[in-house]
Amino acid sequence: MKRMRVGIVGAGFIAKIHMAAFRQNHQIVDVVGVCAGHRENAERFAKQHGIAHVFDNFEQLCASPDVDVVDVCTPTSLHDDVILCAVENHKHVICEKPLTGYFGEDMPEVEEVGKISKTHMYEKVKEKVALLEDKIKKANVKFMYAENWVYAPAIEKMKRMLKASNMVCFELRAECSHSGSQATYSRRWKTSGGGSLMRLGSHPIATVIHLKHYEGYVRDGKPIKPKAVLANIANLTKMEALKDKPCYVVSSWQDVEDWSVVILEFEDGSRATVFSTDVSLGGVKNRIELYGSKGMILANITPNNAMVAFAPNESVWGDEYISEKLETKAGYSFPSPDEFWTRGYPQEMADFAMAVLEDRSVLSGFDLAKETMLVMYAAYASAELGKRVFIG
Repeated sequence: MKRMRVGIVGAGFIAKIHMAAFRQNHQIVDVVGVCAGHRENAERFAKQHGIAHVFDNFEQLCASPDVDVVDVCTPTSLHDDVILCAVENHKHVICEKPLTGYFGEDMPEVEEVGKISKTHMYEKVKEKVALLEDKIKKANVKFMYAENWVYAPAIEKMKRMLKASNMVCFELRAECSHSGSQATYSRRWKTSGGGSLMRLGSHPIATVIHLKHYEGYVRDGKPIKPKAVLANIANLTKMEALKDKPCYVVSSWQDVEDWSVVILEFEDGSRATVFSTDVSLGGVKNRIELYGSKGMILANITPNNAMVAFAPNESVWGDEYISEKLETKAGYSFPSPDEFWTRGYPQEMADFAMAVLEDRSVLSGFDLAKETMLVMYAAYASAELGKRVFIG
């Protein structure tokens, strides 16, 4: 059987997740090469995963005739360069979320990029997105946006129930929160492009957009798109009341937020409220609620109650994995039987591979990446201006 030949750019956390998903689709995917910022990291990754070829840089990888698809698993600040190089070489692209961002490129002398006007950032991001869209269309290649929530079984079921009921969706409430990233790049806007809204909010924002698109297609044959946003952001771990007190969440943020709430207004008048925070103890919270004219649906992606466990102390379960970002294994917990599948990673890569092999569209493509990006930076502008900001 023909297989999609993939070259991975990056050898960190996301690359490992993508590699695991590719392995679960080994009948239709062949990872043929890898490169990273430091060659030794790429060599280590290749050895761990049985990848035959290590490239010196992404330019070499993108130019290789053995690569059909370039999988972008770099920090977000490098996405644009890799994507543009890939499409110039007429390669299809898989891109980890989020699509791009603002990193102060036009103001290199500014270290605290988070202090730059968010309205300025929004305009620059619109320019970046437009450039990427133009290049991808002209190259006539597929762009596959790695938003795994869209492929989560709970979201797939939510869509089937929405279609079966033929109800109108009034409101969506979504959240992606935990106790903070350990990655040093996430502390600064210059390397991360934003805080919790950007790193975490991209998941639920993309998913509420996807659900409204789907509702529109089912009912009227066209997507219902976001129209405007109203947002608030904060750095709660810098509160004066917390000074010199114990804190069990990450608090070493520099010029990025650790808390955000975004209200999306859609073309049909419906609303979505999205929380994304780094100040939430008790493990990662990935969930979406849908309230409609005929019923409600709650999707707990993680944690869910497929399993419930209790231990009087955290040593009971030893090294056995319980769930992501859980601070302690003591007390009640919700072990994930198959967190990887529950979050949609294998299903995502299966869709991408079959889209390439069968020359069809993907469920999560450039339009979703674009709208998610514009909503997030419009939200930053809204929080700064203290008023609603229209999309586009």
